Amino acid sequence: MKKVLLMLLSLSFAVHADSEMANGQPLDLQALDLQTLEVQALDWQVLAPIINEQDVSLPDVTESQKRLLATVIQLQDSAKAVDKENAVKARQRLIDDGVDVDAALDARARYMSLAQRRAESLNTEVNGKRVSMSGFVVPTKFNGVKATEFLLLPYAGACIHMPPPAANQIVKLSYSPGFEVENVQFPVTVRGTINADKQTELVQLVDGKMNVTMGYAMDALTIEKYYPETMEATQQLDHKEHDRKGHEHKGHAH
Repeated sequence: MKKVLLMLLSLSFAVHADSEMANGQPLDLQALDLQTLEVQALDWQVLAPIINEQDVSLPDVTESQKRLLATVIQLQDSAKAVDKENAVKARQRLIDDGVDVDAALDARARYMSLAQRRAESLNTEVNGKRVSMSGFVVPTKFNGVKATEFLLLPYAGACIHMPPPAANQIVKLSYSPGFEVENVQFPVTVRGTINADKQTELVQLVDGKMNVTMGYAMDALTIEKYYPETMEATQQLDHKEHDRKGHEHKGHAH
């Protein structure tokens, strides 16, 4: 049976090649790759493996107390005497309010460390796989009017006048033939080879340069426009999830 399948695959290859040459067109090996090799649809959640660590509880503080904690964090290690004095004053006001300053700062440090680990946890099981992903591309490098490097993101609006998503939700996308985007963030379906490859780069975005940590890299074989109505629904769900996570931390000492 295997021999029969191999013969059929070889025949399909030969017919396709003859057709290309008969039309006087060069053989597109990348397109042929997609036809003969399995391409797996990849969900964004797969790129963010769960870290089974207990959540860190942050103390409930008022907005005024949050500003005082920020003052302590920013000024306590300063070499300037006036900064150290202001940090001591801020700390004393918090103590007078009944806030355990050292416990609050320790909880914040542990919270931030856990958040970073979760944001940068990568799924190495996807390494070397041919996948298909849908998302929004933000062009970062151009060759003429066509972009050759992008950030591939799960929802629109990311990296534009707001902090970028978690590193494991950003794919550095390379596409040497170039792709002409119609607006700043454009919905597409991308097919190519993905690898876990965390790197931080200073990238040029529409609103200026920003250091962005990207958890994955993909060499794209094809980039196609995505169906706008489907992408709009996906974007709304992603934004709801993004807003929900933001509300969960409201009122905490970040």
